[in-house]
Parts: sequence; C-alpha cells; structure tokens
Amino acid sequence: MKNILLLFLSLILLLSCLTSCSLLGIHLKVKNPPNAGVLPEFSQETILLGEMTKYRSCFDVQFYDLRLNIDPKNQYLEGKVEIHATAVTDFDTLQIDLHPNMDITQLVDKATGEDLAFSRIERAVMVETPRKKGQRFTLVIDYDGSPKVAKKAPWKGGFVWKKDKQKNPWIGVACESEGASIWWPLKDHTADEPDSIRLHYTVPAPMVAVGNGTLEDTTEKDGFTTYTWFVSYPINTYNVTVYVGNFQLLEDSYSGIDGQTLHINHYVLPENYQKAKSHFTQLLPILKVFEDRFGAYPWYRDGFKLVESPYAGMEHQTAIAYGNKYKNDIGVDVDYIILHETAHEWWGNSVTATDMADVWIQEGFASYAEALFFEEVSGNAGYLNHMLFQRLFIKNQYPVVGVTDRRWFHYKKSSDVYMKGSWILHTLRNQIDNDSLFWDIILTFAKSFQYKLVNSQDFIQLVNQKTGSDYGWFFHQYLNEREVPQLAYAINKEGLMTYKWTNVKREFDQLSINMTTGTKSVELLPTLESQSIQLEVSEKGKWDLVWDLDALYAVGEEKQL
Repeated sequence: MKNILLLFLSLILLLSCLTSCSLLGIHLKVKNPPNAGVLPEFSQETILLGEMTKYRSCFDVQFYDLRLNIDPKNQYLEGKVEIHATAVTDFDTLQIDLHPNMDITQLVDKATGEDLAFSRIERAVMVETPRKKGQRFTLVIDYDGSPKVAKKAPWKGGFVWKKDKQKNPWIGVACESEGASIWWPLKDHTADEPDSIRLHYTVPAPMVAVGNGTLEDTTEKDGFTTYTWFVSYPINTYNVTVYVGNFQLLEDSYSGIDGQTLHINHYVLPENYQKAKSHFTQLLPILKVFEDRFGAYPWYRDGFKLVESPYAGMEHQTAIAYGNKYKNDIGVDVDYIILHETAHEWWGNSVTATDMADVWIQEGFASYAEALFFEEVSGNAGYLNHMLFQRLFIKNQYPVVGVTDRRWFHYKKSSDVYMKGSWILHTLRNQIDNDSLFWDIILTFAKSFQYKLVNSQDFIQLVNQKTGSDYGWFFHQYLNEREVPQLAYAINKEGLMTYKWTNVKREFDQLSINMTTGTKSVELLPTLESQSIQLEVSEKGKWDLVWDLDALYAVGEEKQL
C-alpha cells in the first residue's frame, strides 16, 4: 500500500532540522509569501460566461431534456436539448451558452415551431424571443460538433476519449472549471440549477452509457443503444455527466438514517469487477460518518454509483467518476478519491456556491470532511495528522474567496480553497471551543441550504447567529486576505516574552492562542499592541515555551519587536 500520509510525515522528520522548506509546493511551516499571486487578464469568453447579466437573470430554468448521440470513432456529438424555463422579467433577448466548437443547426420555440433568430459571441448565444414575466416557454436546440478535449481532466476539463485494455471505447467528461457549455447548450451559470433533468445517451452497441440519477429505460435500434437517465433533484449543470465504456454493473446497498435504503449501482470495467467488489466496500463506513455529521445522504431517490473513468475523479452528482486504480493511498487504508468525492455529495452537490468565487464552500468543506472521517476511525491523533498533512500544501498566494462574476477556478492558483478552506473550519472549531455548538452549525448549514445555492456570507451569518458573536473579523482575514495572521514575539534575558500580531487588520483582536510555560497552560489574546508575559524556567534551565499552533492557522516567529 502506498501511504501518502506516512510518506510526508517521514519527510517532515527528515527535514525537521531546517527552519523552513518548500519542495514541490510543500511547506513545512506556515508561510506568508512576500509576493501575491497575479490574476489573469480575463478573456471576453470568461466574462460572458461568468457575469449574471440581464440576459441571464431574466429567466429561470426548471428542466432540461438532453438527447445525445455519441460517436466514439470520430469523437463527435450530435444532440438536441429542450430548455424548459419561466420568464422572471419582461425581456426581448436571453442568453444561453455553447462552445464555438459546437454548431447550432436549429433553434425553435417548441410551442409554435417558429425558428428563433440568434447571434453568437464566443460561447454566448443571444436568442431573440420576447417574453412576459411569468410566462413559461420551451426552447428546442439541435446542435453538433467535436467537443473540447480535456488537457488534464478533471482540472483542465473537457471530453476524454480513450480506450480500455481491450481496445474498447472509454469516454468521460469533466467541466467544473470550464462549464457544461463545452458539450451541450444551456444557461451555463452556477446560480441557476434545474429542478430535474432527463438524459438520453445513444452509443454503439454493446457499449454502456452511464449518466446521473436512475436508469429509466434502455432501447436498442440498428446497432445502437439508448440509455435514459433521470435526475429527480436539483443539480448544478457542471455535475451533469456521461460515461461510455464496456461497463459491468456492480450492485450494493446501504442502510442509512431513518431506515432508508440507498441503492448503489457501480459501473466498472469487467476485468476489475472482483477488485471493485472488494475495494468499494469502504464506501459504506464513509457514508455512515458523513450522514452522522452532515445529515442524511441528499439523493436517496437517485441512488449512488462510482463509475470507473479514464481520469482520476470528479464529484458528478450520484455518479462519481472513479479513476484511482483501486488503491488505498491515504490514512488508514482509504482511497482518497472515494473519500473526497463522496463528501461532495453534501458539499458542492447539495450545498453549492452561487459563484465560483466561493468555491471554498465546496472544496474546503469536502477537504475538512476527510479529516472528520479520520477523527471517527482513528481518534484525535488521526484527525490532527490529516490536518497537518493538508497544511503542507497551503500557498497563501491568493485570497480564498476569488473573483466574482468570472468563472475562474484554476486548479493550481485557486488550490487554497481545498486545504486552507479546511484549516479555516479547523481554526473556527478551536475558536468556538464548543464541539456541540460547532457541529450544530455545520449540520444546520448542510440542512438549511440543502439543494440550494449559497455564498460565504450565508455561512458567516449562521456562525454569528449560532454563537451570538460577530465573527466578521475572523472570516475577513482568512477568506479575503491572502496572508494569514502572524504572531511576532521576542524573549529577553529575564524571560519576559513580548508578543503581538504584525500583519492583520485593526479589528483582528479575538483570535486566542494557547501556550504552555513550565507547568502553566495560558490562553493569550494577542492584538496589534505589544503585550508581555513572564515565562517559567524549564528543567534544563532555559525559558520554557510551547505553542499550540496546531489549533489554528497562523504563523509564529520569534523576532525583534
């Protein structure tokens, strides 16, 4: 077994004689880099995709019906989409989105059969279709083309066209950063989730096409098979997906909260069936821990499945992409992809950020869920070890909250939304210092915003409400400032230690730090003004000081004050 956690803990011990180390993005100490990261110049395509203009806010989509013919040989798609929507305001023109790789061959009003005039700017398709507030309407779009190919799925997304070891087609798609409009026409903005969706995927027999939700129907005609899948819950459109392969069904079940039974239907390559049958059993205790912490699995009607994919993984709702080669690679014999992506069924799929700027709500909460699993199976030591492991990869080059109205989620430049997001929750837990209250906040957040869209302020308001305190100072520093709090301290010859914050805002004066000196445990409340405390002498005749910096995300450095 390749145990990544032990590998990096060994690395820490090996390099412990050094004051700091940066290797392949690994940082042994909490650091504030001197230079901030540079934001890209956003293209017209990114702006049109990211902004919620009047052409998008004017209508709300309730339902999509997507029919897609997939040609593996030519890596080509031919499809038809029905967009069922309601006008939110009076308007003349609306915007849908489709990548320039894809051609629109017809766009009509379903009720009248009338062809609708449209123009295209990058991905934006501006459709002339005057509507009155409250009016229901359906657009029908025929399209075809060769979709964008992924450079490095799922991080640099797109379609993945590969073959398995038996030379059968093996296809998948991932588009969290790029948006679903790289492969089908829709209102491609995270702020509008359809209430449900039906997916009809036609592939050459005997290939199997897997989608989100439950399998409603399978029909065969002229050497092709159409698989119809139905999603009965709201779904963020980047989570809509398709897998094509020579799959074999692996069935299982899970007995969950309130006596509910979750039907599990994994799809794996036949040569890996027995391996998957054993390996995927670890899913059940993971579901149990997450249900205990976050409430019932959100999608009981639609089931759950891991689908063997030609790329590492992705949290597609109820149809998680699994491409980790059946290896346990973290902690106590756990497969990282199964653990992390399953957490997304709560964080990201059920509770979803309205704008990618707040994607830490998805990735940070899911990353923290990993540590909670280890806390359950290995106690506080397992929890803290995983938190320290995550801390190695925090960069502090960009604020955790990104740029609004831009679909910008760069897997390297935005990486702190994962590990730093997790450490924000860990630090908050220690500051609240009341686990019952902390877990009430997390569970309430999961349940109150189930199937809903949220932003950072929604979580901050809940924390303030539950604690009866204003945590604005906390979240501003950790979410909106790239640098983390830095505690500077100095010790004179008489053992008087002077300390203060050096790079925080004036209102940042409530973050407590625990320390031990001699036999005394002391809680300090640093401010921007210098304070002092007398240290005790250790048995070796030196001034005794031990910081508990593992309880919060901050830098501690001895320097002249």
